[in-house]
Amino acid sequence: MASLTIKNAVKRYGSVEVLKGVDIDLQDGEFLVLLGASGCGKSTLLNMIAGLETVTEGEIKIGDRVINDVHPKDRDIAMVFQSYALYPNMTVGKNMAFGLEMRGVPKAERQTAVTEVAKMLQMDHLLDRKPSQLSGGQRQRVAMGRALVRRPEVFLFDEPLSNLDAKLRLEMRTEIKRLHKRLNATMVYVTHDQIEALTLADRIAILKDGEVQQLASPAEIYDRPKNMFVAGLVGSPPMNFIRTKLSRTEKGYGAEISVRANGGDQPVLLDLSDQSLDLGPYVGREIVIGLRPEAISQAGQGNSGTQSFASEIDVTEATGADTLCVLNWSGIEVMARVSSGYAQIIEGTMDFTVDMTRASLFDPETEMRLE
Repeated sequence: MASLTIKNAVKRYGSVEVLKGVDIDLQDGEFLVLLGASGCGKSTLLNMIAGLETVTEGEIKIGDRVINDVHPKDRDIAMVFQSYALYPNMTVGKNMAFGLEMRGVPKAERQTAVTEVAKMLQMDHLLDRKPSQLSGGQRQRVAMGRALVRRPEVFLFDEPLSNLDAKLRLEMRTEIKRLHKRLNATMVYVTHDQIEALTLADRIAILKDGEVQQLASPAEIYDRPKNMFVAGLVGSPPMNFIRTKLSRTEKGYGAEISVRANGGDQPVLLDLSDQSLDLGPYVGREIVIGLRPEAISQAGQGNSGTQSFASEIDVTEATGADTLCVLNWSGIEVMARVSSGYAQIIEGTMDFTVDMTRASLFDPETEMRLE
């Protein structure tokens, strides 16, 4: 396995700049997920690593070797595609061995490699079947097996689970995570599914319009998003954004909002005195308070950094493990997450606890996190 370095990578198609100076340094054995909406440039970047797209400017290195002008077959990478790309006339075993055969690997060595990987993926009983005789999940296992037998320096995954149903996606996510742990392989994985990103990655690179918005661990992406785009992209439901004005209080700092309760709007001062940054320069200015739905829950669930007040519930959505409540704060919809025991609440006013220690603060003009 090897490290992967992407330095100021630019990709243009004529006058259209698809990637705008991407910098990523991936350590040996690290699992990187490229996350973003369609058209953000994540698949283009993956294809540049694979050699399927040329690099307009910048540099891509695997280990100590610059691969900008290296032919794809000589880059020592293996790619798993969304569409499986299996040969329908070949058995599972031959599909997995085909790449080794093209490289001139002796037959006995090919068979040993295929047998070992098939056992690892728990599909050694499928080696004599054709792809048409397999389920979607089994076909994806074959596609991964074909990549694994080559033992490349870098594995590339291009939305490999998007064609599978929810149950199979869960199973295959677990399988990929288990493989990475066992192989300690360097992997780059493209997806638009935030759950895949959060569960699989050592680090996530979030792309928008060809630029990396944030490159960090899943926990940091979720708890300390760099800007409002990242905060709104990651999380289901996404982060609530409340625009208000910062004021100085006896305790430190706060921001007033109006909360719909008991049939009318009630003023509530959100306490920001526990924030670990100097808010002095922002007093009297508008800020955006970001709160994850789980930071707003039923009263009695908080700690020393929480405050409680009543809020009217517009709509509830029972999801099984918990219940989502839609509230009206300062004229916008705010989503709260309460325990499943509150699933029968349809309407009315209830006491909520808000954990302000988990609040993220943003500049409404730049949309960047206040630091």
